[in-house]
Amino acid sequence: MRIKPLALWLLAVLITSTLAGIAVSTQPSKETADLSHQERDLQLIAERDRGEVLTALVKHYRDNDPQKSLQYGEQALALFSRWPDDSRKIVVLNNMAWVHVSLSQYDKAQQRTDESKGLAKANQDTNGLYTAQTMQGIIYWRKADYLTALKTFEQALEIAKQEENHRGIANTTNYMAIIYQTLGQPEKALSYFLRAYNIQKELGDEKSIAVSLNNIANMYGTSGNYSLALDYQLQSRKIREKLNDLPGLAQILGNIGLTYFYLKDYDQALAYLQRSLGYYESLEDKQGIAEIHNNLGMVHQQKQQFESALHQYQQALTMAQAIQDTALEARVNIELANAYIALDNGALAEQQVTLGLEQADKLGIVTLNAYGLLTRAKVEQLNGNSDQALALSEVALSHAQQVQDMLIVRDIHEFRYRLYKNLAKPQEALLSLEAFKQVNDEMFNSESDQRLAFLLSHFEAEQHEQQIKLLQADQALQRTQLAQHRYQRNVWLAGLTVLFVIILLLVNRHHQRKINASLNQNIKSQRELIQAVAHEFRSPLARVQFAFDMLEEKVIGDREPRLSENINTGLSELENLIKEALDFIQIENKSRPLHLSQVNLVKVLSEQIDAHTGLYPDKDFTLEVDRNREWLVSADSIQLGRAFSNIIRNAARFATRQIVITLKQEKTAIAIIIEDDGPGIPLEQRERVFEPFVRLDQSRCRDSGGVGLGLALAKKICEAHGGSLTISSSPLGGARLCLSCPLTTKNQQSK
Repeated sequence: MRIKPLALWLLAVLITSTLAGIAVSTQPSKETADLSHQERDLQLIAERDRGEVLTALVKHYRDNDPQKSLQYGEQALALFSRWPDDSRKIVVLNNMAWVHVSLSQYDKAQQRTDESKGLAKANQDTNGLYTAQTMQGIIYWRKADYLTALKTFEQALEIAKQEENHRGIANTTNYMAIIYQTLGQPEKALSYFLRAYNIQKELGDEKSIAVSLNNIANMYGTSGNYSLALDYQLQSRKIREKLNDLPGLAQILGNIGLTYFYLKDYDQALAYLQRSLGYYESLEDKQGIAEIHNNLGMVHQQKQQFESALHQYQQALTMAQAIQDTALEARVNIELANAYIALDNGALAEQQVTLGLEQADKLGIVTLNAYGLLTRAKVEQLNGNSDQALALSEVALSHAQQVQDMLIVRDIHEFRYRLYKNLAKPQEALLSLEAFKQVNDEMFNSESDQRLAFLLSHFEAEQHEQQIKLLQADQALQRTQLAQHRYQRNVWLAGLTVLFVIILLLVNRHHQRKINASLNQNIKSQRELIQAVAHEFRSPLARVQFAFDMLEEKVIGDREPRLSENINTGLSELENLIKEALDFIQIENKSRPLHLSQVNLVKVLSEQIDAHTGLYPDKDFTLEVDRNREWLVSADSIQLGRAFSNIIRNAARFATRQIVITLKQEKTAIAIIIEDDGPGIPLEQRERVFEPFVRLDQSRCRDSGGVGLGLALAKKICEAHGGSLTISSSPLGGARLCLSCPLTTKNQQSK
């Protein structure tokens, strides 16, 4: 018995259904009625005003009457040459390209998309550019240039992402999944299919959902779960009938017919395939017609109607050659080879399968290559070359397992079982039969009706299995006893090894816990010591300051106050150092809670700019912000103001002249950007400026350079609010510090 993999047909027709994704949705009935009225009175409309109606007619007839769509398209292009309308011209060109693809006129389709891309780029029409790019990917796919198609789809996906075109992202992801499945990467294909389906469900796009249901059915069909595949196909068919999607109906009816073929209900398969053929012929879709002829040949062959089967295959082959569809031509050649095998005509079978394999290798379709190698192995068996047949089937098995096509894997195991049996090799025959059964169990495990069919059809195989097992019983018993002794020894060794490893891990874990506890205690002690010292410094420092002020009033009087000022400056600097160190430790230890309120960032920044303008009169401060909106965040106003002050003061110290502060709205935060035109900060030093007591310019004195805690403290304040502080280069030439202030703080989130 010959069985063709379901994936080969489904992959060929999936692209037809997904083409609808790049087109405009079907018009509502009222719009359709209005359009019919406008079509009837087209000649009464002023020539320069016909562009809109002609464009709508091109889209309306694209699916149901391709020739009429092209006719109106030519009229529209002629009109646009006299009355230019690039926007509508792009739509017309893309829809005409769609029609040319459905008619297998790839050169004309390429010409239309090239012209559309040029216009779209000139007019910065990203939607038109995306559609044209996608159409070109489809053209490459239909011409079996899969790598170029994949690259083209990737470019289309980038355009859709830039424009946040979710419908386009879903459709292009679908196309890429089909290419990956064609190239034998099922895991990647399934991942892309699921991404597309989730987006389409969110959008509620019924036409695209129907496509995704068919894709899911394809994945189940490839794994041999035909009943579940049929369920998804019937859901897809219901949506397509509701939308009156004729190309989609043609495609899904053909899929359902093929599923019935694999369920061995050949009468139902013929009925659905004939209905699908009628739709394809009305649409003049040559590729769809060729595919249906090929599948009708498969059904007739299973019904032992070889004359009808060969006739259908020849029709499919002739049409595939006419439209230059190499992938379809390769499949038909392999099917013809299987038909000739059934007729015991080894010479013609070898001729057809050789041609089909050459074409499959050239295209790089792994699934088709595996199926062709299995067919070639059958030819070698027919010609009496059993060793060559075994070698070919082994290569075919490797390819089928690579793409996880369980149907081909099962067929190969069955073929090898029968071949080993004929060669009187019971050991090898048993292994192949067990592998065959295992794959069958996996394919039919969830389907009770298929399980029954499996048991009935393989009753004879079970009997042969028992005979082989009886012949090998004595030898197997000896091997079992020897294996038991080895197993017991290995279990003891493994147990001791595992126990030793567990003991080592426990000891190591115990020591590591002790080390970690010691380190944490040391760090905690150091922090507490520094905090205590800072607190203790402040009391005597305050007494010294107070005593000095009294002494200054009594002793110095009207004398030169320079010495007094120096002492006061030193004391103030020491006070600031202790205060900043204490604040830094408290924020780092999270011992100082945030007092949250609604903070107006514009007000806080304006106050900081006013304060620093007096301190740095030679610097220009600019606040760039949209004054028409409120810039409110939930934060500790005192701590946030201190962070702003430290950053602005740092920028003013190093700026040549200009400091620019900008507010920008992000998705979940507000970015406060502070830039200066100073010398900037080297890339390798940017992280160090956030370390406590680090001053990159060693030549600066304390008077101008600070104590090295300003930016470190600002960063800790940002992080305490759930934000961040980063450094980069500014277009002004200096440093660019970006403070991200979240709209919701960590404290609020925890509540």
